[in-house]
Amino acid sequence: MKILHLYTELNLACGITRTIAQIVSNSSKSSIHHIISLGGNALNRFEIFDVKLNMFTFDRNTILGTLNILFALFIYCKKNSMQIVHSHHRYFDTLIWILKPLLKIKTITSVQSKVSGIKLFSYKADRLIACSGTIKKHLIEYFNIDVRRIKVVFNSVDSKSISISQQLKQLKMNLRIELDNFVIGFIGRIDFAEKGVDVLLDAFNELSISSPNIHLLLIGDGPNNQEVKSFCDLHKTTTTFLSSKENIFDYYNIIDLVVLPSRVDPFPLTMIESGYMNRPFIGSNIDGIPELISSEENGLLFESGNVEELKTQIARIYNDRKFGEKLAENLHKKVLDSFTVDKIIPQYEKLYSELLVE
Repeated sequence: MKILHLYTELNLACGITRTIAQIVSNSSKSSIHHIISLGGNALNRFEIFDVKLNMFTFDRNTILGTLNILFALFIYCKKNSMQIVHSHHRYFDTLIWILKPLLKIKTITSVQSKVSGIKLFSYKADRLIACSGTIKKHLIEYFNIDVRRIKVVFNSVDSKSISISQQLKQLKMNLRIELDNFVIGFIGRIDFAEKGVDVLLDAFNELSISSPNIHLLLIGDGPNNQEVKSFCDLHKTTTTFLSSKENIFDYYNIIDLVVLPSRVDPFPLTMIESGYMNRPFIGSNIDGIPELISSEENGLLFESGNVEELKTQIARIYNDRKFGEKLAENLHKKVLDSFTVDKIIPQYEKLYSELLVE
C-alpha cells in the first residue's frame, strides 16, 4: 500500500507535522509512505523514519508556482504508482482533486482547523478526516459535506518520541528560572487572534503582583512574537520566551501547569501531551478542548478571552497543588486509555485499506 502525504511546511511547532510523523513511524510494514512538502524547519525529524521525503521548491502563492507543483505532483504519482494521496492542507486537497481524473488514486484529506471561503473547490477528497467532533460539525454545516464522507480521528501522542535529555534542575538554571518557582507554560503558535496568548499575558501580569514566585514560560513562534518579546523585556525575571524546540518534552518536564487560552482550537496536541506528561491543564472552553477536558475532573476550563476567570483557575491550582495533581492524574489516564498512537494509527490504516477496496 503506497501512501503519499502532502503538506505545505513541516515545522517543529506544528501539530500536523507531528501527526504525519506519527503515521509514517507507527504504520505496519505493509504501508510505504512518501511525503512531499514545500519547506519547513522539521525536515530532519523524518530522516530517522523509513519514509521517502521530497521537497518541492516552487512558490505556491503564485500561479506559475502552483502550475509547477501540479505538474510535479502528477509526474511523481505516476512514476511511483501511488495508490492513496493523503492531503494535510486544503491547498493540496484542491490540487489532487484536479489531478484525480488523470490518476488511479484514492484521496483523503485531514482537516485540523476551521477554515472558510472557496466552498466550490474545497474538500473534494473521497474521505475527510476530522480531528474532532467540532471539525466534523463545521464540515457538515459550513461546507455541506455528506456525513458519510467524514471520519473523526483524534490527535494522539507517541511515547517513542518522548525523551527527557536534560535534568530538571539544570534546565531551570540554564533558563534562569528559580528552582522553587511555579512554572506556567504555554506551548504552541504565538498568535493572539487564535491562540489567545494575550489573554495569558494579561492574566499572568496581574497574578505576578500577588504571587512573585510564579514564572511564565512561552515556547513557540508566530505572528505576535514581537509583542511577546516586548512583554518579556518588561518582566525579565519572571518570564521566558523561547522559539520552537525539537525535544519539547524537556520543557514539559519543568512546567507545573500548562495553559492553553485559545480563541480557536479544534483539538490541540498540547492538551494531549500535557496529559501524557502528567501536567495539570487549563484550557479555554472552546471548540475541541472540552471534547477531552471535563472541567473539575481532568482539567479546568474558562471562558475564552476572560482574563479574570483564567486568573481564578490558575490561582486554584497554584494554591492547591494536590487538586492540580489529581486533575493531572485523571487526564493522564484518559490519554493513555484513548489517545496514544497504538489506539489512533490503526484507524488511519483501516481507512486506507477500506478505500482501496471500494
